Amino acid sequence: MEIDYINGPKSDKIFGMSRYQNEIHKRLDIDLNKIEYESLTQKAANHYNSIFPPRSEELGVFPALQRSGLLSKSIKFNKFVNWGWKVSTYIDRYRYQQMVKNKVKNSNVKHITYQDLAYLLNSIELNKSIVTCHDLIPWIYEKDRSLMWKNNIKGLKKAEKIITVSKFSKNEIIKYLNYPEEKIHVVYNAVDHNFYFQKRNRDILNAFNIEDEKTVLYVGSETRRMNFDKLIKSFAELKNKLPEVKLLKVGEPQKFGVREKFIDLIKILGLEKDVFFVGYIPEEDLPKWYNAADLLVYPCAYAGFGLPPLEAMACGTPVITSNTTSLPEVVGDAGIMVNPNNIEELAEKMYEVLTNNDLSEDMVKKGLNRAKIFNWDKSAEKTLRIYQSYNES
Repeated sequence: MEIDYINGPKSDKIFGMSRYQNEIHKRLDIDLNKIEYESLTQKAANHYNSIFPPRSEELGVFPALQRSGLLSKSIKFNKFVNWGWKVSTYIDRYRYQQMVKNKVKNSNVKHITYQDLAYLLNSIELNKSIVTCHDLIPWIYEKDRSLMWKNNIKGLKKAEKIITVSKFSKNEIIKYLNYPEEKIHVVYNAVDHNFYFQKRNRDILNAFNIEDEKTVLYVGSETRRMNFDKLIKSFAELKNKLPEVKLLKVGEPQKFGVREKFIDLIKILGLEKDVFFVGYIPEEDLPKWYNAADLLVYPCAYAGFGLPPLEAMACGTPVITSNTTSLPEVVGDAGIMVNPNNIEELAEKMYEVLTNNDLSEDMVKKGLNRAKIFNWDKSAEKTLRIYQSYNES
């Protein structure tokens, strides 16, 4: 069996969606006709970062921008960059559409690997089409009604089958797309338990001169739905009771210009010596960070799944996350769930976990057991059955 694997732009970095596809397909004995392209948008971003590289010791502020005076004009500058991003994205989408037309094979199953590529179904007749839709965040949470997202939604409705990563996301697809329930298949995200496992070690924190201090870890972006600002404010409340506690933030901003507001907030709250931006971490190093932390906090307001809480539990790290969307489905009774908008509640729960050893140890045990439910081998088997269903019809 060969699958037309319509995977979008090439990337050396592994995030949630690309990790999902990589983990599943390395476990399947099938041939992939990979259809990928070099993204103009990504090239432009890489070129920009090479000119204005962030420096962690300055909390991620772009020093070259500061010297040039552009940072003081960041609103106009951000608008210009975002406009350029949109233009290059539209060019990328058109280029990729032509590439897919030329490279798909009629007899193959066509697997479009995430929802942002669903627009292809509006201009190309793809028989045996499957789209993996991880979430509908731009459409539902961000209320994005741009032409780009209208075309993505229109394309999703044309897919013969949809794979999604949680029951929550399945219900959202049914509700907002009016898509037939029987054509949606839930294939969960998971963790590689040979890679993400409990091996407590704090050596990696030496780079930040952290020794015995309690550490709170956040893994994710800095976009609005992630509530990183609320975590910072809750952390400031926590420091009134635990003065030596530190906050580590792993991951890229994923939106141009957003980090400046967090840096300003950190300075206003006097947390410059207590909050560390670690940046992008390759997947092979991620378990080290989970194993070094005393607590993972993931206050996301809207998630199609939420890998960091699951990965943390697999490494024996207690988890506090939101009581919204898919996150209760992932964490179950193994973590503490809070209203992500309640700063006082979040600070209180962080204090409880970091100071109550019995509570922390109980969460570790429950988390390790909960994480075992999510297994990439099972997800791969289910994906294979969806592919094979085309041969049975």
